[in-house]
Amino acid sequence: MYNPRMILEYLLSLLSFYLVVTVAAGVHVLLYKRDSRAALGWLGLIFLFPIAGAVLYVLFGVNRVHRKARRDTFKVEPEGFWHLDERTPVKEASIRNVGFSVTGSELSPGNAVSSLYNGEQAFPPMLAAIGSAKSEVLLSTYIFDNDETGLRFIDALTEAQRRGAQISVLVDDVGIRYCFPTIIRQLKAHKLPFKRFMRLSLIPPSLSLNLRTHRKLLIVDRETAFAGGMNIGDRQLLDGKSSHRASDLHFRIEGPVIASLVELFEEDWCYSGGQPLQKLPCSTTGEGPSGCRLISDGPDETLDSLQLGIMGVISRASRRVWIMTPYFLPDRKMMACLQAASLAGVDIRVMIPMENNWPLVQWALQHNMAELLSTGVEIMQRPPPFAHSKCLLVDDDYTLVGSSNLDPRSLRLNFELGIEVFDRALNEELSTHFSTTQQDCIPFTNDGLNERKTLSRLRDATSALFAPYL
Repeated sequence: MYNPRMILEYLLSLLSFYLVVTVAAGVHVLLYKRDSRAALGWLGLIFLFPIAGAVLYVLFGVNRVHRKARRDTFKVEPEGFWHLDERTPVKEASIRNVGFSVTGSELSPGNAVSSLYNGEQAFPPMLAAIGSAKSEVLLSTYIFDNDETGLRFIDALTEAQRRGAQISVLVDDVGIRYCFPTIIRQLKAHKLPFKRFMRLSLIPPSLSLNLRTHRKLLIVDRETAFAGGMNIGDRQLLDGKSSHRASDLHFRIEGPVIASLVELFEEDWCYSGGQPLQKLPCSTTGEGPSGCRLISDGPDETLDSLQLGIMGVISRASRRVWIMTPYFLPDRKMMACLQAASLAGVDIRVMIPMENNWPLVQWALQHNMAELLSTGVEIMQRPPPFAHSKCLLVDDDYTLVGSSNLDPRSLRLNFELGIEVFDRALNEELSTHFSTTQQDCIPFTNDGLNERKTLSRLRDATSALFAPYL
């Protein structure tokens, strides 16, 4: 027979455990969740389902990484910076000052930035750069598929290592799982030095599913870099056979800004367990036409850097803001910024995929889209294949490129990189690309939204509840 005393003790122990878990998780929510809506949602989940809610909060809700920022490794001499003077137009100066206020870094002049469209244009020069590497190859990527394209990169890295180049490959431990078997088997077989960013494991427990590095970066001999939105795999070949084909933008970069990119890579590399990189010189001067500045962003000391920078330059736009992004879920602050600029007469256009690879994102966007359309913001759908390009064009000389989408996951959870480029020629080229692509797009309209059936509206509204984690 059951002893009533034992049953009571068991219930008291269970109640005590319930209270400890609930209070501990609730206190953490109150201390670290800035968004009151997200905090209220987590508190409700934790108190209604204390054990399951606390576990889910640990897996998906603890979204800060504390690490000491290392910003002094590759300092460029002050004379290498691009200082503003009395000849700089006031509007242009104010846009440049946004990035400085966010990062504390001046623009570096003398860079050359060229655009590469889709894997057909990006992969050959990337592989050629690795093929000519003499001393070092640094590669950081989110997805690294174990397919024909991925194996070509493995072969190029292996040959560079055989020639004596130091290889460092940083992969995200969630991103590599988009392909099975993963590329890890090939990295090990070819004895290529690699690290997994925030590796998932049960013992010791490390299950930070949300906090991923989404950066795509290749640096060769600290002379040439490639950055943008492209992962490594057949999926980036527009004319390829992959069922996940995507159109995309990537960029080749040469010049002093590479020093900042090396610093960012080393920070992530060492955080993932790698040894400090070898000491190699970085160019502090260049003859290119572009002034560039790196904006790193992540759930650490750089939290909100990209969002603040993007909102800052939008607020200073005088003529136009054109956006290409695969995932567009602006929070209330970003929406207000876009609406205010549009009401002030700025031409706001947003190009998104017609068919998103994450339907929840599309549904959540549709719930709030009417607010943007009603203030004159144009939102257009680009036909398949999946449009993965990321680009922000402001007026005639500002371009922001990099890995970040305009959604909460990129701007609050992922580790991302953005590169500000002040270069009228690049802005004009990408504007032409935008205008040409727009000819095949289908605009979103309020009439189309109003024609949705009740069940579709309910689906969209429910999806919008999960927007902070999409």
